Amino acid sequence: RAQQKRGQVFAHLVDMESRHEHEKIEVDAVASRRLPGVLGTERRHQSLQIMRQRVSMSLQQVATTFQRGKNKSPGKKKHSLKIWDRFETVSFPNEESKDWHHTSQVMETRQNWCRAALHTRLITWLLPGLIGFLTASSGVLIEKVSDRLNGVLFGYCTSNAFADPAECRASGSWVNWWGNGSLGSQSWPDYLQGWMFYVLLATALASFSATIVRFFAPTARGSGIPEVKTILGGFVMAEVLEFKTLVVKVVGLAFSVSSGMALGKEGPLVHVACCWANFCSKLSPRYMQNEGKRRELISTAAAAGVAVAFGAPVGGVLFSYEEVSTMFPQKTMIRAFFAAVVAALTLLWYNPTGTGKLTMFEAFTPDMPSIYEFPWFVALGVMGGILGALFVHWNIKVSAGRAEGTAFRRRVPIIAEVAAIALLTALTSFPSTYTRELSPVTIRALFHSCDDFAEARPVSQDMMGLCDGPEPLLSLSLVSSLVIASALRFLQMTITFGTGVPCGLFVPSLYTGACLGRCLGMFVRWLNAYFGFAMAVVHPGVYAMVGAAAVLGGVCRVTISLVVIMYELTSALQLIVPFMLAVLTAKWVGDSFTHGIYDCCIRLRGYPYLHEPDDFTFGTRACDIMDEELECVCADAGSLGDLLRQVSDTQFGGFPLVRSPSDRTLLGYVHTQQVRSHLENLLSTGSVGTDIPVIFGRFLQEKRSGAVDLSKLVDETTLRIVPETPLAQVHNIFRQLGIKIVLVTRFAELAGIITKKSFVHHLETGSIGHITHDPAVAGTAHGAGGDYFESIAEGTDNGAGKAVHKARKAQTLHVRFRADEGGSVDAHATEAPQLQSDIRQSRHRRESLQKMRDMFVSAFSSKGPNTNLVRAGTAEENGLVQRVKKSLKKYNKYTTVSFPTEDAKDFHEHTSSILSKGSRLQKFAHALVPWLIPALVGFLTATVGSLIEVASDWMNSLRFGRCLSNSFLGREACGADWVAWSTSEMQAFASYVVISVAFAAVSAALVRAFAPMARGSGIPEVKTILGGFVMNEVLEFKTLVVKVIGLTLSVSSGMSLGKEGPLVHVACCWANFCSKLSSRYVENEAKRRELISTAAAAGVSVAFGTPLGGVLFSYEEVSTMFPQKTMVRAFFAAVIAALSLSWYNPAGRGRLTMFQTHFVQMPSLAEYPWFLILGAVGGVLGAVFVHFNIKISAARQEGTAFRKRVPIVAEVSMIALVTALTSWPLLFTRGLSTSTIQVLFQGCGHAPEDMDMMGLCAGDDTLISMELVTSLGLAALLRFVQMTFTFGTGVPCGLFVPSLYTGACLGRCLGMFVTWLNGHYHFAAAVDTGVYAMVGAAAVLGGVCRVTISLVVIMFGLTGALQLIVPFMLAVLTAKFVGDRFGDGIYDACIVLRGYPYLHEPDEVSFNARACDIMDDELECINTQPTTLGQLLEMLRKTTFGGFPLISSGEDHTLLGYIHTEPLRRHLEKTLGQSALMREDFPVIFKKYTTSRVQGALDLSKFVDETVVRIVPETPLAQVHNIFRQLGVKLVLVARFGHLAGMITKKGFVDHLHEGHIGHVAKDPVVHALEGPASDASPDASPERKDHKEDRFGLPKSGAGITKDGRAAGSSPKQCTTFPFTSAGLRSDLAAPLLEP
Repeated sequence: RAQQKRGQVFAHLVDMESRHEHEKIEVDAVASRRLPGVLGTERRHQSLQIMRQRVSMSLQQVATTFQRGKNKSPGKKKHSLKIWDRFETVSFPNEESKDWHHTSQVMETRQNWCRAALHTRLITWLLPGLIGFLTASSGVLIEKVSDRLNGVLFGYCTSNAFADPAECRASGSWVNWWGNGSLGSQSWPDYLQGWMFYVLLATALASFSATIVRFFAPTARGSGIPEVKTILGGFVMAEVLEFKTLVVKVVGLAFSVSSGMALGKEGPLVHVACCWANFCSKLSPRYMQNEGKRRELISTAAAAGVAVAFGAPVGGVLFSYEEVSTMFPQKTMIRAFFAAVVAALTLLWYNPTGTGKLTMFEAFTPDMPSIYEFPWFVALGVMGGILGALFVHWNIKVSAGRAEGTAFRRRVPIIAEVAAIALLTALTSFPSTYTRELSPVTIRALFHSCDDFAEARPVSQDMMGLCDGPEPLLSLSLVSSLVIASALRFLQMTITFGTGVPCGLFVPSLYTGACLGRCLGMFVRWLNAYFGFAMAVVHPGVYAMVGAAAVLGGVCRVTISLVVIMYELTSALQLIVPFMLAVLTAKWVGDSFTHGIYDCCIRLRGYPYLHEPDDFTFGTRACDIMDEELECVCADAGSLGDLLRQVSDTQFGGFPLVRSPSDRTLLGYVHTQQVRSHLENLLSTGSVGTDIPVIFGRFLQEKRSGAVDLSKLVDETTLRIVPETPLAQVHNIFRQLGIKIVLVTRFAELAGIITKKSFVHHLETGSIGHITHDPAVAGTAHGAGGDYFESIAEGTDNGAGKAVHKARKAQTLHVRFRADEGGSVDAHATEAPQLQSDIRQSRHRRESLQKMRDMFVSAFSSKGPNTNLVRAGTAEENGLVQRVKKSLKKYNKYTTVSFPTEDAKDFHEHTSSILSKGSRLQKFAHALVPWLIPALVGFLTATVGSLIEVASDWMNSLRFGRCLSNSFLGREACGADWVAWSTSEMQAFASYVVISVAFAAVSAALVRAFAPMARGSGIPEVKTILGGFVMNEVLEFKTLVVKVIGLTLSVSSGMSLGKEGPLVHVACCWANFCSKLSSRYVENEAKRRELISTAAAAGVSVAFGTPLGGVLFSYEEVSTMFPQKTMVRAFFAAVIAALSLSWYNPAGRGRLTMFQTHFVQMPSLAEYPWFLILGAVGGVLGAVFVHFNIKISAARQEGTAFRKRVPIVAEVSMIALVTALTSWPLLFTRGLSTSTIQVLFQGCGHAPEDMDMMGLCAGDDTLISMELVTSLGLAALLRFVQMTFTFGTGVPCGLFVPSLYTGACLGRCLGMFVTWLNGHYHFAAAVDTGVYAMVGAAAVLGGVCRVTISLVVIMFGLTGALQLIVPFMLAVLTAKFVGDRFGDGIYDACIVLRGYPYLHEPDEVSFNARACDIMDDELECINTQPTTLGQLLEMLRKTTFGGFPLISSGEDHTLLGYIHTEPLRRHLEKTLGQSALMREDFPVIFKKYTTSRVQGALDLSKFVDETVVRIVPETPLAQVHNIFRQLGVKLVLVARFGHLAGMITKKGFVDHLHEGHIGHVAKDPVVHALEGPASDASPDASPERKDHKEDRFGLPKSGAGITKDGRAAGSSPKQCTTFPFTSAGLRSDLAAPLLEP
């Protein structure tokens, strides 16, 4: 009956909403007439406040109806909070803080240092390694069991029932159900017998899987990826990762895969890995008790799962970053990298495929596809996008129809459904050869081509009728069979995915795409035979691989990770550009119709998940969605029993703490679980009773005697925002910072609350959408508010102000408190009905929009007259010298970029106007520009890179001789016509030295005279720019020109440098130049930085021929803000750059691979310790290089004694001279380093016949001699020393190639030693010295730069050695680990040396300090009183600050907002210059924030930024660090109870980090002082301060122990228990009145 009654009540609510629909439209129409252009033709917020009031009354009636017991609160709960009650939200900052305190406690209390290190440091590496091992073991078990069970569908083994079917067939012991011989040669009875056994056994296997899932672990069904995404998004779903779920998932997956259903094991293996992570987290208290640390472990486990599923460790890391994880910092990425390496090594050790390789579908691609084949790859991408969208649409329809509670589910049990699907799948799959076997078998055949390398194909590979000898079979019957097979598998996959067994969709998607791609490949091959448009041979297998990638991309909508997975799956590294083209096209096409399958499943299943921010959220503000009907706790909380009852009965995770029911000043936030546990512990001791009073004493002016003080349970650091905060910023706060709740305040009073779950609900239900015009912007950026505001603001009657204040209290917040007797008391309960009635009668009034803010302002201004003091910006008027903080002086020449401000500016100035008023052509152009400009940047970068390559090769040849036939040809291109300058060795040597020095000197002179910022690599400068600081001269066009010319000359000179790093700088200069082609980019610093991030990817793509490595390098090393949209555009720019480079073909190789290698033997596991040794050597050498290079660079900086004596051109000439003199004697150092590296990377038995191996080989065997080892060692040492002196000198120079050279020489030496050792002990089948050279090169470069995943991708992109991915990963991780023990990488060290402001990843060192420890508390402020235009403009012109806090007056430091200097200065100058009526004595005023009125004054209210992030003084610096880095803001304001306490700028924060002001302490005295020595056992143990001269805020009273600088007497300069609220502290007392009111 209760359920029936509840249903009737809510049906009544729905009916009431529909009956009032016309009424709401009328209200919107009235408002749209009063605010032209605000609403337009769209539904503007649906009269949010009116709906809120009506639903509130109705829900309150419902709550009252179902109230039981007089002590039950008639409280109601927002629907947005009800729907996800079973999901608890995780606050990542709180968990990080808790982890740090746990770690520090362990380090302090444990006597054994080794055990302490194990529990704090080593455990963070041991657990990911253990997870990788366990995941690989589970994957192998599933592979073996499913393979044997699937064999039962076809027959049995007579010799051993558990034998591998392939081995049993080979031994002749296998018996088919249909008898002897092939299936096609059997009679109909035998054929039907085999068919019957196949169908019955497949159905039985699937039914068993469904049964154990249904009865033991229902959460084991499906792939598990939507659930893992939700968990990593910050929500708790404990049952998803339980151990029983793990067991059922493994067993059920083995049976479901073996049944032959259209599913895969790859997605579920990610779930299995995450279950292992949850299990392993219980081995350490640090992970078991901390939800944030556990999610770090789950992110690493997701990478290990993909590494095992596909044999793709790099793809696993990228899949975890791109698709699964929400928070994926650098430290998590490195541990995920490590877990994937361990998983891959374990997989190699088990060797389940018997090939000794990780590659799942190894294919052979002898050459690059022709450029004319690329349109066909784009067509495959379009097809994949369409098929993916169709699959998502139909699968979601099917899944919704069979969900729990539906009519279908009530009639058909889930086991019967699975049995029916398995039966149908078996019946339809058996007749066709291509669907009868497991999908991986068919995919392996489809990926292979037949011609040119038939001998290289594995003997065991059955091509299933796809080949006619060495030629691919081209027939309509084959095409028909493949099309039918793909359609059949597609339909099977559509109904199978999401059913009641563990199932993935990767393999069925690959199968569908491979069949269709093979068909298209056969058609293109036939077409090419007639028209000959492709110069190379068309391989249908290539089209199968590209088609598989396209369909999988269309289904899942992943990009970069899918490309890596594809070429790790197939070993087809040459197909990276076709893969990227197809995947990007599939994503674009698919996104035009639906979301990806995982996102749709999340929404269908009702999981709370927050996606990447989108532009549409800019149209609304926090006040539009905040929950205003709250349960709060007062500082005087009543009795212990009442409070315990409140926190026990509630379903909320916490309560805002306010001062009293009549004073809603926000004091903090109390978490329900902590308060409940604390109170229950007190009661369990027996020392207190339920009637004892409970208080939060630190916030009370008068404390009760004998009361229990819970002050230490108050979380004062919960993030606060103002009602006007754009929802885009709120979105970033939730997603990037990982917090669970934000409190909305207006002038320190609680206005509402937004939880993560409610925010997700508003996004999911479409409550937040595009609007034509935002009234918040109309009031702040484009003019004053509506007519109603003007009528209030212009009034001067105090009674009107009181009336507004009363209305504000009634309408903005409905707060419910507990009374002492256990009932409930509603704040302002007598005023709410009057307001609700007023809403029904006066429809012209709009609530929760502009007037709400205006009423706050008017009410605030009515508190009393303000003083007329402001802080003047001129020292002359005040007679005082302006003091500027050192942290602001140090980085004075760098302007900081505020990314949220720039994003909002972009939306309001471009996106909103075009979307609302633009034509279709304008909208199309607006959407196309973010793709065209990155493409243009990629093309221009490739053009310049090709020019540098050709020119440097020709000019380098001039050092040795010239070409007789054509003076502009290099030595290799000239051939037999090449002659040396002289036959004399000495003359040739002299020519070599003179030309080398001349090239270097000219390069240095150009840089010195025209563009000094063109020196070096440019990467430290680009990192600083992308970190949010402006350095215009770095990216100017003249810098670009000088960089290109100087780089060509310096590379040609033979100095120990490379062009790869400078090419990143060149690409970023092109990005800055191309940004001027669009007003959207040239006027917006944030959009320009998005373009620069994409350009960095294009630069690395051109430098190394590795487009994927470019994207990863931009993400890992260069960019600070790198969201998904930027990554996809960087992906696109890198593809265009690679295509352009392939078209130019500057090196004449016909491929992108820079150092193509050929090796046939995978390294033995016994060789992996040697790779670790190479990693350790690389880390040590990298640290040594950084140390000495920084010392040398510091000694030759501008202003040093060395620089005064030696000009920079002379220094460069000297270095070039020494380099030439020392390089000539050795064969390995005489030429360019790249040619030597190419030789060092080759193995002796399989090097190209025309390659000169420079004496490294004796025929097909490796030459082992001490003379050769000595030569290579000397060459490495020489190049290392040269690089140490050269990098950072006055020419464009990089360090990638010299680092690779040094490592390759040392690796080759070690390889020769291991070869000699193996000849004696035979621990490996064969040792390839070229492999050691490649691994050594990666190790040294990793030790120098400290990059990881991007370097691994660059290395196998450089060499084509995809099979060496695990050795690369091992060496790079070891090099980084060893190098980090000594210092930072070279780029970070250069940033510090050159004094650039750059904010690195947050470090645990900042957890022991808070905002009040470093905030600037001596500020220049502007108050709200009138002044003159001339005085204000003079102050703005003379100031060095970027802005000023706006406070109420010199006595009242209530924070109103922030005023940016430049926009206001430009506006005043423009106003003064354009209008003849404007003079310097014209009055100006911030009309919206004051009751003072001056007739005809210029109102500057629109220049007040109210949305600047505000924090409290107790905020941990780790959270401040994340705010600066993740949100991209330029400053935060520190406020206490709405009063300005200080400010922290990004530059000031960076300065404190660099200067070491923030560091570990044994115990934080500030925290200790705040918590006090309270005892939980005694009711009167609340902390009492010795100094009682405090106000009701717990702060020193005015004049009580306050010194002139505003600090407490006797306190340290940064004592956080006091805050400078006096006028002296804010220096407003130094100002004189500028204009009397």
